[in-house]
Amino acid sequence: MTKRLLAHIRNRLVQGILLILPLLITIWLLGLLFDIINVNVAPHVRNLLVWLGIPGLERWFARLGIPIISLLLTVAVVYSLGVVAGNLAGRRLLLLIESWILRIPLVKSIYGSVRQLITAFSFSGTKAFSRVVMLEYPRRGLWTLGFVTTEAEHAIKASQENVVAAVPVFLPTTPNPTSGWMILVPTADLLVLEMTIEDAIKLIVSGGIVSPVDLGALTRKWPDQSDTSRHP
Repeated sequence: MTKRLLAHIRNRLVQGILLILPLLITIWLLGLLFDIINVNVAPHVRNLLVWLGIPGLERWFARLGIPIISLLLTVAVVYSLGVVAGNLAGRRLLLLIESWILRIPLVKSIYGSVRQLITAFSFSGTKAFSRVVMLEYPRRGLWTLGFVTTEAEHAIKASQENVVAAVPVFLPTTPNPTSGWMILVPTADLLVLEMTIEDAIKLIVSGGIVSPVDLGALTRKWPDQSDTSRHP
């Protein structure tokens, strides 16, 4: 009876934490953003208002309003950048600026890696991942989810007589799928999961809680190169 009661309490506590955790993370991120804007943008807004000769800046509603104005200006700037990036001329300008950034030795390695990572996990536009797969890792009998980064097969010489076709697979970690490692896996050892990249990321982030009823029903063998029905 006591064990059952403790298990009931533990399960309800876990469910409560999982329910409130996204809200707490959202509030924390919004608070962090507000602090950054309040420290870096609000002083400039205040100086601008002083320069314009607007009175009453020492009152409490002015002290509250300045960070809000700063936040709105920041949102407007980010939105404007999105508008610029959404048209052809803007994309060409951003590509030109990006090419200049990628010429700087140290900045190139940092910016390039972050840019590729963001592109890989973007839910819009071209994705760096083409398939969701399962493979037996770290040992036989244990299955791990991964993302195929490119379907260009590499001929790996496993022995003097045996050459296997392998593809690069990114193995994400839980609950942060942006970290992980890449391994080359023989295509014969991969099972393709008929699910979207977005659903697979939700599955990984939730630690398996947000999952289809049966992953096994969604699996199929890796298609041959001659298979014309292949699709991302």
